[in-house]
Amino acid sequence: MNAKTAFLLLAALAGGSAIAAEDATAQAQVRKVALFKNGCNWVEMSAPLPDASRVRITGMPDALLGTVWWDAASGVRQLEGGSVEVESVMESYDYADLLMANAGKQVKIFLKKDRQAEGKLLPTAKRESPKGSFPKQERAAVVSAPKIFFVQTANGVQSVAAEDVTGVDFAEAPQQPMEKVVSNIVTAQLEKPNPGAELRFGYVSDSMSWLPEYSLELGEEGKAKLTCRANIINELADMKDVELRLVSGFPALGEAIVPSPLNRAMKLQDFLKRLGFLTEERNNSMRMMSAGVAAPCVAESDDFEDDEGEEGSKQVEDLFFYTLPHFSCERGKSLLRELFSCEVPYSHVYTCRVPNQSMLERLSRSGDPVADVWHCIRLSNSSKQAWSTGIVTCTTGGQIAARSTLYFAAPGAETLLRLNKSMQAMVQCSEELVKREERNVPGRRNDSVTVSAFRGTVTLRNSSDRPMELRLTKEVNGLVTEAGKEGKINVSPSYSGNPHSVITWKFTVPPGEEAELTYAYEYEND
Repeated sequence: MNAKTAFLLLAALAGGSAIAAEDATAQAQVRKVALFKNGCNWVEMSAPLPDASRVRITGMPDALLGTVWWDAASGVRQLEGGSVEVESVMESYDYADLLMANAGKQVKIFLKKDRQAEGKLLPTAKRESPKGSFPKQERAAVVSAPKIFFVQTANGVQSVAAEDVTGVDFAEAPQQPMEKVVSNIVTAQLEKPNPGAELRFGYVSDSMSWLPEYSLELGEEGKAKLTCRANIINELADMKDVELRLVSGFPALGEAIVPSPLNRAMKLQDFLKRLGFLTEERNNSMRMMSAGVAAPCVAESDDFEDDEGEEGSKQVEDLFFYTLPHFSCERGKSLLRELFSCEVPYSHVYTCRVPNQSMLERLSRSGDPVADVWHCIRLSNSSKQAWSTGIVTCTTGGQIAARSTLYFAAPGAETLLRLNKSMQAMVQCSEELVKREERNVPGRRNDSVTVSAFRGTVTLRNSSDRPMELRLTKEVNGLVTEAGKEGKINVSPSYSGNPHSVITWKFTVPPGEEAELTYAYEYEND
C-alpha cells in the first residue's frame, strides 16, 4: 500500500466514536416538520422506549431552541439536559495528528525533495498547563500537533518536520487519531418502565428552511401558466418518509433566538444574556414580526396522531401549509420539488410613482420626464393554493420577459408583478406657486404662519399601439386641496411640520394619446 492510499483509507474510516452506555437508549426519528421561510421550523420526533425507567434519547438535534413539549401519555416525568465527554475519531486530521497517534510503530515517512525516514516512531509528549481551576486556559495551552517528530532508524535518531511530510506507510494497521469531545445528551426519566411506548415530542429549530420559486408563462387572451417549486435546505437531520409542511405566512415564534436549556452547550450566563436580548426584541414590534417564533403555532388537534397527510394546500389560522406527506432527504442536502401548477388570468397594468416637490427640484427641470413607468401584470389567484412571496421567471412565447418578485396572494386575491420599464410611456410634472399668505393658527408657538399654495399638472403620453391602464401616484409634502374626481388622497399626519400626502389616480390612456391630471396643495413655510 502506497503512502497516498494509506492516508485516504484512514480518512475514510474516520467518524466513529466510542460512547459509554450507562443508560438504556432510544433512537429518536423525525416524524413531522413545519418549515418556515425565515429559517425556523417546528419539528415533531418520536422514540420507542426500552424496558427502563431512565432512557438516554439519541438522535436529538444540535439546533434546539426554546422549550420542548412532549406527550405525557408515554409516562415520561421529566427530560434532563447534560453533557458527557467521549473519545471520538477525529473527523479530519493531518499527518501530524496521524504520527502523534502511532508512536512506537514501524513507519516509512515520505518527505519533500524525495527524502525518506524509516524506522520506529518515537513518542512525543504533549505540553499541557498544570491542572487547576481554569479549564479554558488549560485547554488553550495544550499543543495538539507538535511540529517535530523523531524516528529511530538503523543509523540513529532522525528528526522530521511535520510540514515536510508528504506521505506515510505503516508496517501494521495504524491507530486512527482520537480526540475528546463534549457531547450534549438528553435523558428521559419515567414514572416506571413502559417498554414499547412512543415518546413523542416537539421543539423549534433553525436548521432547515425553504424558498419558493416560480415560473410564469404568459399566454394569449389573458391566460398564464404558473408553476411553483420549493427549494428545501436540510441541515437538521436525516429524514425518511416524513410529513413535511411548507408554511407561508408570518408566525410569531417568540423563542427562536434562545437555545433550549436542555442543550448544555450554552453556559448559564450566555443563556441569560440571550433571554435579555429576547426582551429587547419584544419591545421592537418590527423586528419581532420578522424574526420572532412560538412553538405550538402549527399545533392542530391531531398533531401527535399518525394521520396520513395528503399533498396540497391547507390554511390554519393565518398560515398556509403546502403538505408533502412522504418526504425523504439526507442531512446536508437540498432538494428542488414542484408544489403545484395552475392556469391563472392576468391583465396588463402600468404604474408610476412621481416623487414630491423637493425631489423633483433635484431630479429634473420643469417639463422633463420625472419618473419611470413600469409595465406590470395583475395576476388573479383563481386556484386553491396560496402564493408565497418568491422569485419568478416570466416568459412569453418562449422568450425571457422578466425575473421579478411574486408577492403573497391568498386564494381569490390579486397581486401585481413588475415586468420591465416601459419605453413607450412618458410622465411629466410641472408645478407653479399660485398664492402665498399669512394665516393665524391658534395654539401655535407663533400666532401666524406663511402658507404657500401650489397647483400642479401631471401629463402621461402613451406612444404604444395599445391602451394603457395606469396606476399613477403623486407624493406631496403638504395638504392636498384638489385632486380631481378620479384622484384618491391618503394623508399621513405629521406633528412637527407638513403632512405627507399621496394622490392615486387610476385611468386608461388610449394608444397614441396623452392624459393630463391636475392637483393642488398647500405648504406651510418654516
